[in-house]
Amino acid sequence: MNEKEKELIKINVRELSQQDKESFDKNGFLVLENIIPNQSDIEKLLKHSENCFNGIGDKSISPDDVTWKPNFSPNDLTRELINSWKCDTVLAQLVLNQNIGKLACELLGCDSIRVCQDDIFWKPVNGKPIGMHQDLPYFECIAKKVITVWIALNDVSKENGTVEFVEGSHKWKDLPVEVNDSNSVEEFHNPKNYLKGLQNASKVNGIESTDNLPIHFVTVKAGGCSIHHGKLWHGSNTNPSSFKGRMVVAIHFIPGDSEFNPNLKAQFSFGRYKIFGSNKLEETFYPITYSKNGYISPIIPSSIRD
Repeated sequence: MNEKEKELIKINVRELSQQDKESFDKNGFLVLENIIPNQSDIEKLLKHSENCFNGIGDKSISPDDVTWKPNFSPNDLTRELINSWKCDTVLAQLVLNQNIGKLACELLGCDSIRVCQDDIFWKPVNGKPIGMHQDLPYFECIAKKVITVWIALNDVSKENGTVEFVEGSHKWKDLPVEVNDSNSVEEFHNPKNYLKGLQNASKVNGIESTDNLPIHFVTVKAGGCSIHHGKLWHGSNTNPSSFKGRMVVAIHFIPGDSEFNPNLKAQFSFGRYKIFGSNKLEETFYPITYSKNGYISPIIPSSIRD
């Protein structure tokens, strides 16, 4: 790694206004421009993201999961890689950044915040949809609340299959478990009907058609981000562009005092990090990146340096 590569990624998050907080409460999301102000940092993050998908993260540690393998998986599949911070130093600088943690902590309304999981989503040209879903059901075995910071490493808009938010849907009634299959693998990656989960949720909430729902297509330049509530319905359609893909890093944050729910099975990758006989979330795997009292997990300094 050369001297330029050793420089930490710079993150600049402006102070939230009361209007920002009221908008988030009302709509379930917020969009901020330019939190990664340096183009060179954006390009570095893009390079390291692609490297991780190609199995060459700079820590020589595999990600927790990856849905796409070069020369094997279909090229039009929207690719997902889970927990890049564990396998790459540069991505760890983004995911574990204290300013981003403070932003999440403030909007989630807690005293401290920890990273539960990060996801890199790489939607290539003509890339397939991601089904409409809520984030919280994925994390209920480990937290009661979740907030996601979705950071664009390319310019994103409807033109290249950006994320779509259903305004205010975080305040809807919960979808009964028996009809909520939106979080299954089949309904998440390349579903036949990416609106299926939303259509089911709409009916439960007395909305017969999704045609007139207020849908916000996130439009932001590379280095900008959106933040969304864990119960907000969202997803993305096929990338209609034949020349413009997109790469984003989504960081899922949970309150610092979260623990494994003893009444729910620790599913997905969470089960491999549950200590026998304990519900504690170990900070080695779920680091606290911001606290009002100044505490951060001891693993962070060594995670962001080569």
